[in-house]
Amino acid sequence: MRTTVRTARVSARTGLAMGAAVALAAGALTWGTGPAPASADPTTSPGPLAEGDVIYQVLVDRFEDGDPTNNDQGDGEYDPSDLGFYHGGDWAGLTDRLDYIADLGVTAIWLSPVSEQQPLSRDGLEASYHGYFTRDFATPNEHFGDRAELQELIDTAHDLGLKMILDVVPNHTADYLAGTSTTYSPSTYKPASPLDDASYFHHAGDCLFNGLETQTQIENCDLGGLDDLDQSNPVVSSHLMSTYKDWVDMGFDGIRVDAARSVPKPWLADFEAEMGVPTFGEVFVGDVDYVSEYQDYEWGVLDFPYFFTVREAFSADTDMNNLGDLFDQDSKYANPNRLETFLDNHDRARFLTWADDNYQRLRSGLTFLLTSRGVPVIYYGTEQADDGNGNPYEVPIANKDNRKDMESFDQNSNLYKHIQRLTAIKAAYPALQVGTQREMWSDTSVYGFSRRVDSTGAEAMTFSSNSWTTQTRTVPLRAESSITVGTTLTNLMNTGDTVTVTAGGVTGKQITVSLGEHESAVYAPGTPVSAYSPEARNTTKIRVHYNVGLGHSIAIRGDEYPFTWTSGRGARNVASDVWEFEVERIPDGETFQFKPLIDDVTWSTGGNFTGTGGDVIDIYPTF
Repeated sequence: MRTTVRTARVSARTGLAMGAAVALAAGALTWGTGPAPASADPTTSPGPLAEGDVIYQVLVDRFEDGDPTNNDQGDGEYDPSDLGFYHGGDWAGLTDRLDYIADLGVTAIWLSPVSEQQPLSRDGLEASYHGYFTRDFATPNEHFGDRAELQELIDTAHDLGLKMILDVVPNHTADYLAGTSTTYSPSTYKPASPLDDASYFHHAGDCLFNGLETQTQIENCDLGGLDDLDQSNPVVSSHLMSTYKDWVDMGFDGIRVDAARSVPKPWLADFEAEMGVPTFGEVFVGDVDYVSEYQDYEWGVLDFPYFFTVREAFSADTDMNNLGDLFDQDSKYANPNRLETFLDNHDRARFLTWADDNYQRLRSGLTFLLTSRGVPVIYYGTEQADDGNGNPYEVPIANKDNRKDMESFDQNSNLYKHIQRLTAIKAAYPALQVGTQREMWSDTSVYGFSRRVDSTGAEAMTFSSNSWTTQTRTVPLRAESSITVGTTLTNLMNTGDTVTVTAGGVTGKQITVSLGEHESAVYAPGTPVSAYSPEARNTTKIRVHYNVGLGHSIAIRGDEYPFTWTSGRGARNVASDVWEFEVERIPDGETFQFKPLIDDVTWSTGGNFTGTGGDVIDIYPTF
């Protein structure tokens, strides 16, 4: 995070939108598809959150410090050397960096919760920088700025064509009530009025998430010890509705609902109706049958089943048939194009920590993310290859190393440019925004799908491989496709790559595609929106020549990340006596020290080896 120095009204709203769940199910509460024009005042908002949008998720505290005077409020909550405490990011700093976000080509920003926080957790070991320890729902978090600064952020974002998404936390406050207690101790340690009445909360104790809890128990237990609000209480419900409506009226275009699984579904529907903008809920479960029910009550839902399946396939090279098993269940959703899809977030480890820091795996995963059905969410820092401090641990959640300060705003970085291209083609091809997704190919290493706007015939196709070697497949076009034999399709992610539709296959039309190592290609007919060649890769490849024998492996340790001296990176066996590891993070021309080990236990003899970034390094160690 860099530092840049820069020099509302609360009204009472009571009536709830009863029956909203029925209206949602009947399709009465709808918003436009595709990046929508403004419904009211086009000079202030690009319109509500819509199919075809691309969301950029920001942890405000970790992005940019625009006003150092609000960093330390004197409660022991500020410590930029500790990832569990406030670091100084604020709305003024985010406003300063809006051009960087807009230039990436995303269309919406998901903002951290805005409300005033209890500075520290009950045990004092964690600060409320993330926004989920609410003290006063109606007051802005003073670490982030005041209402005027938030309004400036919203207005500036709208001027740049960026929609704003409010993160709301209606499930709980901070942890004021110890355990199942029904009284505050001390009496002054409690949330702000009018929610400073212990009878407004459930007192069922902490959530266990052991697979045995009923839905009622999930909705009444304390999530992570945080005091669980009783939305059936009219005072609670009215306050949450009216307060969040006041925030929305500042110009927010959509809402993410934290811990939606822990809130009664009918209340979620009433809440969306009262807010007047699309909402999507966090349902932190990998089961489609469970998650899909929530889209009967909200416009969208965070697609955790997608996350778990896609991350495995693209980061760990698991069976690509699992993708087909996932999408085969899309009919269970009210509208799969409105599911919020992602590769990592503030509660999950960074993708690269699961992918052995392999940028090509991430590029391929991002291509899949931005072209498959749903509204993709890019977590801040992904475009700068945030390494998550190499920590893949995320049980029960990841909440430190995946929340590092934003360290670079390089608009020429390889991944930034890659995402720019993806957002450009998504904006140019309606099929990639609102098209129906249909499977074209599935095997252990390759998955392919078509997205087609059936009313117009507009179509694009994505093929992905998670193999280390080139994969070639002859794939029938879908029966629904109106693309004819003889048509040339261009790979929008490498316009020098074209294929021609030939006669043959089960539908009478087919193409033959060849995918390189961990590559995703996006084919479409017609002249591409613009010419494009993939960004050059700065690959460093270490080749260890040694026959370790059956059942053994080679690992590499070193002094330059992704290598460390404390644990090894597993090399890939490419021949009986050759093991490879490749990395793009080490700068071209930079020297580093490394050493191979057998089974990450037995060191090679002699001194360290010296490598240079961007080189192929062949070594012949002894052990």
